[in-house]
Amino acid sequence: MRKGVWEPFAAVAALLVLVAVCAWWYLTVLEPPRAPVPGHKGAAFMPLSATMPPIGAFDAFYVNDDNPFVSWREREKERVRLKQPTGVVIGKPPQAPTVLKTVEPPKLALPPAKSGGGDAPKVVGFNRKTDGTLAVIVNLPGETRPRTMKIDEQAGRWTLKAVEDGNIAVFQDETGREYRLIIGAR
Repeated sequence: MRKGVWEPFAAVAALLVLVAVCAWWYLTVLEPPRAPVPGHKGAAFMPLSATMPPIGAFDAFYVNDDNPFVSWREREKERVRLKQPTGVVIGKPPQAPTVLKTVEPPKLALPPAKSGGGDAPKVVGFNRKTDGTLAVIVNLPGETRPRTMKIDEQAGRWTLKAVEDGNIAVFQDETGREYRLIIGAR
């Protein structure tokens, strides 16, 4: 081998060792700069206070004339009010006394407690046949099984007259009085 071939490699190695030593020295031996701990080492803190000087009267200056936070319409109303003479009292003309009329509340008329009386049929449901006829399923008082009734059919003292709005069965008793019973009501 030739003389001086290893010298550049040795120089690079020495440079790397020098950089490593400097980094170790910087990170371990030298302390990073730190800011001083905040604190107070003097006399006790004295709060400041301020006193406003008294402000005299502004007889010649009216602030609302130039106040940008008050609308123009309100300033005009106030200007007109301030120009009116102060000794004159302006009021509303006297009005006729108000006459109070007593109103009778309407009489309360409650509907009957149960439509059809105590022996009214209980309408459970209805059947629509394929030919379009309608049959209503009812439970009559005193009977144990439900009964199917067609329009204009009579069962006991009750006659089924019609089915309205798809959910109201119209029955008629022997006196001719009509009762509207909701289908499927409890």
